[in-house]
Amino acid sequence: MGVKLVKQIYPCQGVPVIIFETRCPKPCLYCDLYKRDFNKKEILAEGKEAILKELKKYKGAYFSAVSDCFLPQNKDLTLELIKGAWKNKKDFVPLVITKQIIPDDAIKLFAKNKHRLVLQYSIPSVNNKLLSIIEPGAASVSDRLKTIKKVIKAKIPVIAVVMPWFNIYENNESIEDLPKALAKIGILRCKIGTGVLTEIQMQRMLATKNKSIIKAVKKLNQIKKVTTRVGYTWPQKKRITEFSKIIKAFDKYGIKSKICTADNIDLIGKVKFPLCTIFKHPNFKKIKK
Repeated sequence: MGVKLVKQIYPCQGVPVIIFETRCPKPCLYCDLYKRDFNKKEILAEGKEAILKELKKYKGAYFSAVSDCFLPQNKDLTLELIKGAWKNKKDFVPLVITKQIIPDDAIKLFAKNKHRLVLQYSIPSVNNKLLSIIEPGAASVSDRLKTIKKVIKAKIPVIAVVMPWFNIYENNESIEDLPKALAKIGILRCKIGTGVLTEIQMQRMLATKNKSIIKAVKKLNQIKKVTTRVGYTWPQKKRITEFSKIIKAFDKYGIKSKICTADNIDLIGKVKFPLCTIFKHPNFKKIKK
C-alpha cells in the first residue's frame, strides 16, 4: 500500500509515525531503522486513505523514522498526506525531518502553513567528504545549505538537527565550522545528539578506512541502551564535556541549541545546559533575534 501509520517510536514526541514502504536505497552507515519491520499490534493504519482517517485522532505525526520523507520516491506521497491531514484537521501539526532537497512546491506549501508545521533539517557537519561516506544517500552539504537558505527565505521556522554528531574533523577544521555556516544562512536554533552504534554499524563505520571517522568511532567505548537499540557511545563524562563545547560554539554564533535526550536520558538532572525532553506542539515559539 506504499505507507503505514504506526504507534509512536520516541516517547518524547507522543505522536504516531509515518512509515514509507520505499526505504532509503543508500542508508546512512549509522542507521538501525531503515530495515525495521512493524508487527500488527504496532500498525494503526495502512494506505493513504486509511491513514488520513486515523490521523484525525492525533495532534500530529512524525514524517518519518525509517525512510526520508523527501526521497524522490516518497515526496509526492508526503505532500498528499500532509495536505490531507491539514484539510481534515486545521490544528494538525506534522513533524517533518529530512536531509534531502525539499522541492519548491513543498516549500510553498509549508510557507502558507508555517503556523501548523514543525520542520527540522539534518546537517551534522559541513565536511562534504565525510558526510558523503557516512550518509551516502543524502543531499550534499552545498544542497543542504541551499535548501535551508530557501526555507528561511520563505520565513518558515526551521531547526537544524546536528544528529548524530560524532565530533569528526579533518585538518584545518574546527568545532565552529558548522555553527558559523548555519548562522550565515540564518539558522537560529539547533538540536544536537551523539551517535550510538550497534556492533554492525560500528563495523560499517570502521570499514570506511577513513582515518578521521575511525579515530572518532573508536572513542565510542561505552555500551548503552537507548530508545531504539543497544550500542556504543561516549561515556557520560565525555558526553557532558563535548556537549558543553559544541553548545558554546553555537552560542558564539547566536544559535540556541538543545541536547536531544532520546539517546541521552541519563543527562536529565545531571547537567545545567539545555535539554530537549519533549516535542512541543503546535509550533515553535517565535524566536527573538
